Amino acid sequence: MNRYQPIGMRRFLDRACARHAGSVFLHFRGAEWTYAQLGEATDAAAAGLRELGLGRGARVAMLLPTGPDHVFAWLAVVKAGAVATPIHTDLSPAEVAAVLDHLEPAALIHDRALAGKLTAVGPDAIRLRIEARDGAVPDPPLPPPAARLSELLSSRRALEGVEEPGPDEIAEILTTSGTSGWPKATMIPHRMPVLTGEAFAHWLGLGSKDRLFTCLPMSHINARHYSCLGAIAAGASLALEERFSASRFWGWLAASGATQFNAIGAMLRILLERPEMPADRAHRVRLVYAAPALGSEAHVAFERRFGARLVIGYGLTESTFGFIHSLSGPRNLDGMGRPRRHPDLSVAADARLVVEDARSKTWRDAAPQETGEIWLRNPATFTGYYRDAAATAAAFSDGWLRTGDLARRDEQGEYVFAGRLKQVIRRRGENLTPAEVEAVIEAHPAVLEAAVIGVPSPLGEDDVRACVALRPGATAIPEDLAAFCAERLAAFKVPTQWRFLDRLPRTPTQRVAYPLLPRD
Repeated sequence: MNRYQPIGMRRFLDRACARHAGSVFLHFRGAEWTYAQLGEATDAAAAGLRELGLGRGARVAMLLPTGPDHVFAWLAVVKAGAVATPIHTDLSPAEVAAVLDHLEPAALIHDRALAGKLTAVGPDAIRLRIEARDGAVPDPPLPPPAARLSELLSSRRALEGVEEPGPDEIAEILTTSGTSGWPKATMIPHRMPVLTGEAFAHWLGLGSKDRLFTCLPMSHINARHYSCLGAIAAGASLALEERFSASRFWGWLAASGATQFNAIGAMLRILLERPEMPADRAHRVRLVYAAPALGSEAHVAFERRFGARLVIGYGLTESTFGFIHSLSGPRNLDGMGRPRRHPDLSVAADARLVVEDARSKTWRDAAPQETGEIWLRNPATFTGYYRDAAATAAAFSDGWLRTGDLARRDEQGEYVFAGRLKQVIRRRGENLTPAEVEAVIEAHPAVLEAAVIGVPSPLGEDDVRACVALRPGATAIPEDLAAFCAERLAAFKVPTQWRFLDRLPRTPTQRVAYPLLPRD
């Protein structure tokens, strides 16, 4: 059997655009672009980026909402051999400034409507700005050095004489919250998104007649590698909306003609809680990919009500090959399926559950039904955290990625999620760490100290609860503290529950005793 030969994203894109030139690639609010237009526009913009001095390895930050500008800019950046570094548009100005300070990009592509997110960025932090229009007002003059994304995409430049990035070169840096405080910057090699796109199309049995829909943030690996690159791998089309809206969701799907969509977090539970409507089945959707599992009862209710097969999976920014339900046959609806494989079986994809032996401090494989940490080993894995050698070293053990997540295997060999080793809180499909929220709360003048935990939410995942001890003689109410946090944190990080304590519980070593914090 011939072994799979990894390729970079440029070759992956060029092949798809040649094979499906006349087919629709992208649908957005009634407008459409073909694969031929995708190839021409991204070649032109990639050539323009090179002329602006953004060569191989140059980091290009992107502050753009989910939409055509983000897709085309991202693919042009990686075609040029530069490194795309998207920033979540829900971050506060202070958080955006912190990400830019960490990444030190050579350029920033941003939507004019998001200029307010850049108010905390220093005047010398960005050497080159490339502006995308929101379309609301005429284009004002741009001070140098600057350029317009629309002009780069429409310039008809030819991408010639530019060496193709190899599969092991870095294509993207995606920020993801770690377990020790501020978000980590995950370095993604070219081979990883290519492998993921090819495999996602295979996992869901997608073909050229499918239309994938996403309203998830394009700054996340789900929308990028699963929806967008999965569509390209299948020769299918992609439909976009900027963000989730339960009231408009099924109308979007019907209007776009989507046959598949991805969901994370509480999206499916929110849709289930809405009153039943004729629109619930007035669509062409046949498949839904989602995480985490809804549980058996809600899973069955979703499939019956909306008439689409719900496929549960598990993956993460650091490695997109995890677990997934089978498209046919029996499934554990409380679980997340079996290890994912690439359609080319020469591509290794290994998974194991590992337990540390308390006495010998060695690792062993978990027994059936025993909970262990998920370890993954496959080529669709990140290469390390940018400017964080210690975190990179801690993430790997003898070539295995330590996910920090726990699972067990059921009697049929399917994997069931069992929690997280550390205190990462999952809310609205996002990961956040207590330390970053606690630091903001403790900056309030009335607060002595704070501890943040996740508590079960009726919609699934977690609600964020802050336990606060005030300074002697100080007063504060939850609304004031929430408003203080909202000015400094993304909305999904702001606590929704507040508990005031005389003092926080402590361990014998005077650390906060998180298990003793109030959870009822």
